Formats: sequence, C-alpha cells, structure tokens
Amino acid sequence: MKRIMPSKVILRKILIISPHPDDEILGCGGTIIKSIEKGDKISVAYLTSGDINQNIREKEVLTVCKYLGINSHYFLRLQRKGLTVSLENIKALMEIFEKVKPDLVYVNHELDADYEHRIAYQLAMQSYWRFNSDQAPNSKVIGLLLYEIHTPMEKYNLVEDISKYINKKMKAMSFYKSQLSKSRIDLAIKGLNRYRGRMHENIHYAEVFQIKKLTSL
Repeated sequence: MKRIMPSKVILRKILIISPHPDDEILGCGGTIIKSIEKGDKISVAYLTSGDINQNIREKEVLTVCKYLGINSHYFLRLQRKGLTVSLENIKALMEIFEKVKPDLVYVNHELDADYEHRIAYQLAMQSYWRFNSDQAPNSKVIGLLLYEIHTPMEKYNLVEDISKYINKKMKAMSFYKSQLSKSRIDLAIKGLNRYRGRMHENIHYAEVFQIKKLTSL
C-alpha cells in the first residue's frame, strides 16, 4: 500500500543511520538522491567502518559522498566485535543527533538478518527517544523511517519511486569495491527494488519504508 507523507511535513534535515559503509546506498540510496535533488540536507552517520579495512572503507565513503553531494558524514567507528546497545554507544550516536538536529531519521528495520543491523536499529531507537525527550516541540525529530537491506520487510507503508535514480544508485554502490569483491549484493538490491516497483502501478524501481513515527511540525 502506497502512503504519502502529509504535505505540511517539510523535509529539511535528514539523518541516515548506516550500520556499515554501503548500507545507506543499499537501503535508501535512491531516496537519498531524490531528496538531494529536492534540496534536502543529507547527513549520514556510519556506526562502524570495519575492523580490518577501516581506511579503505572510509575512503570509499568519501568518494560516494562527493559523487552524490551528501552534505555531511560522520564516522562513529564503533567496534564491530561485541557491538552492543551500551550507554557509551548511545551517547556517541546522540552526539550526531545534537549536531544534525534532524527532521527525519532513516535506519534499517529491526528484523534484518544481520546482527549488527539489529543493534543499529536499537541504538537508533534509543537515541531517537532520548533526543526527542530533551527537545522543544519545534526541534523534535518528526519522523523515523525504516529501510530494508538483507531481509525484505513484510509490512511497509511508504513507497518511493526511484525509477529515475536507479542508475545513479548503482553507480554510487559501485564505489564500494571492497564489498562488491565479496558478493554482488548490489545486483540483489537492484532486483529487490525492481520487485518493489513492479508491485505498484507505473513504477519500475522502488524503495519501501516503514514509518515508525511521524508527527506534524
């Protein structure tokens, strides 16, 4: 079912929470490109950078951000081994919320098959609620949206038509060479986007989201 956000919700500052470098493109790359075209300010928080090839993956991020025109990026460099929903990790992500003061936050959904992705969701939720509890009504995050990566969502209530942006999304993903040398997940995601699009009339490629929380400005 396609649901459009209320027209009075003005998208301004968007924070994408990415468990690893490349998840932001896999899960919502087309939507990022679409939002940038509309003039939204995009920030990406990368929770981990890889314990072994950290420098390589962060250099790939810089290339992707430059190519897409992403406004700002943050490397939290949380340790992947034993990644937990600790107070220390929550505070680290909270600092990004404080810097960006986002209107909308995107993170992967809670049932993703990847353990670190599920932890990322929990960290995002904790940071989201803590941040909003400390903010004045006009400074709160108004929307939390969940995207899919490894595990398709069973339920979603927002469909973004990314047909116009699919080639640019795939080009952005191609810069993550360190990951594509292991598996062609880019092709899997393109297939998923194709499937999502074909399930809706006149859409060739789509990214779908679950609106976890959405309030009026």
